[in-house]
Amino acid sequence: MKATKTYLQELTALNAVSSKEDPVIQYMKMHFSEYSNEVTVDRIGNVICHFPSNKEDSKKVMIFGHMDEVGFMIRYIDEKGFIYIERIGGSNINVLPGSRVDIIGEKGTVIGLFGTKAYHFLKPEEKGTLPNQQSLYIDIGVKSKEEAEAMGVKVGCWACYHSDFIERENGWVTNKAMDNRVACTILLQLAEQLSTVSTPFNWDIYLVACVQEEFNIRGVLPAVRKINPDVSIGIDVTPACDTPDLNHYSDVVLDGGPALTFLNYHGKGTLAGVLPDEQLLQAFIQISEVNNVPYQREVAVGVITENAFIVFEEYGVAVANVSIPTRYTHTPIETISLHDLEQTVRLLFNFLTHLDESSHFGKNH
Repeated sequence: MKATKTYLQELTALNAVSSKEDPVIQYMKMHFSEYSNEVTVDRIGNVICHFPSNKEDSKKVMIFGHMDEVGFMIRYIDEKGFIYIERIGGSNINVLPGSRVDIIGEKGTVIGLFGTKAYHFLKPEEKGTLPNQQSLYIDIGVKSKEEAEAMGVKVGCWACYHSDFIERENGWVTNKAMDNRVACTILLQLAEQLSTVSTPFNWDIYLVACVQEEFNIRGVLPAVRKINPDVSIGIDVTPACDTPDLNHYSDVVLDGGPALTFLNYHGKGTLAGVLPDEQLLQAFIQISEVNNVPYQREVAVGVITENAFIVFEEYGVAVANVSIPTRYTHTPIETISLHDLEQTVRLLFNFLTHLDESSHFGKNH
């Protein structure tokens, strides 16, 4: 049995951008298999862990979180060996100059540094400004393209932020890829707790570690179509707004407990967002209050999650999102509270174990 922090530290140390989730797939499959005899991996990498109800025609609930992280792909290597990139997902360009990355080359991991103009030679008009993505470059300590390629670094190789796990005494932890290895940790903790339940479940329970969220949001859909759930609950991060730059944007803070989504959508329009099933949302609120689980209320414009698409599968799915407050999202220093993580496990476990045959969500009464 692993502690929460151990799972999280090991998972965030793994390098796995969209479509390259293999190390996390192997990790999740191995640990899920400690708690369930029904663990499968589909063709694109979604890991499905099933806890059956052993009842005929039981309803199905799916809880999911994605395994991939934001990162970069090498687009071009110039004659001096400097590397230019495209983003895989929404890496925060503002923090890249002067930061370290791990390039996953054909011969192993290579250390890379995002270059930045020497301060002494900055022109007055350049101070306080940031380069655009096209001008960003990575320095791997070579003098030519040939040297870079000899190290196994070629166009099409990928990179991600360097792992540096930091723990504070108050239970806050920092690393790259908290988005969304925190959800993977929650899924494993749920699997462990569900495996100890001696009474039969009233619903079929599916825990899904899914792929390619950061790149196209839809990687979970093959798993959804296989399971055909009645209820889908997404676990992901949401920006904590308890720093000076986001003060007063929302009430979501570290140590405030899981955030229940009332609305999210991509900031460029409302064509892909989540408006949760009202009965499902109220069930989470009631469970939180009865079990003294602190919770927060989330309205997040600029956040998009898989349930935006899952809701319209088959005959419709009742959806809800449970979010982990996170500072500095899509940077190497994403920070969460272990307290919030543990309270989220409590909330979801109580929800799953209190489902009965009369539980109903959605509008089809």
